[in-house]
Amino acid sequence: MNILAFDTSTEIFSVCLVVDRNYFEFSCSQGYKHSETLITEINSLLVKADITTSELDLIVCPGGPGSFTGLRIGMSTAKGISYGSGVPMVTVPTLDMMAYGLNYFDGVVLPIIDARKKRFYTAIFTHGEKKTDNLDLAPEDIFTKLKYYNRILFTGPDALILADLHNPEKDISIDPIKRRGFSCNLIPLGRKYFEEFGPSPDTEGPIYLRKSEAEIGITRKD
Repeated sequence: MNILAFDTSTEIFSVCLVVDRNYFEFSCSQGYKHSETLITEINSLLVKADITTSELDLIVCPGGPGSFTGLRIGMSTAKGISYGSGVPMVTVPTLDMMAYGLNYFDGVVLPIIDARKKRFYTAIFTHGEKKTDNLDLAPEDIFTKLKYYNRILFTGPDALILADLHNPEKDISIDPIKRRGFSCNLIPLGRKYFEEFGPSPDTEGPIYLRKSEAEIGITRKD
């Protein structure tokens, strides 16, 4: 399958394109400037691979949680390309994307995204299996959930932020490539989701876990 995947859910921006088992990838940490570069980098990889969007078989992006604006940019771009080219798209939970490939770890894996307001988005994985829902928790609540686990691996772009707050009695390891681009993980996951569930519905929106600042402002005014 020819698959285009991109991740704009955090400040680590990445695009991955697979064509006939050849991988083309771009990744950078540029802050939240995804709207300025996403289409440019997608087009760059398509040119390098010498294909057009109509020759794709699948488009994949994260469904959340993550940056409110980043998720909207990514999903709207995926839907736009899908609609314009007739190529199906699927979304993959952001935390599943970050935990993918770490099933070798003999303990629990927690992808970590700074959710601001002294909270983090995370979930608990063991041997590749997701053991909790997507979580939006304060640090103390995360460590409470970890009290019965002996070996812990933090991954994701904000792993070190949470690790600095950890209980020294816990054996916590840090993924050495925690701040990599994760879009290549979307390739196998997207294929799996598509084969099992088919394309995402046109009405699907991002998973936020909480209201955005704009929505909170509207609620307060009401």
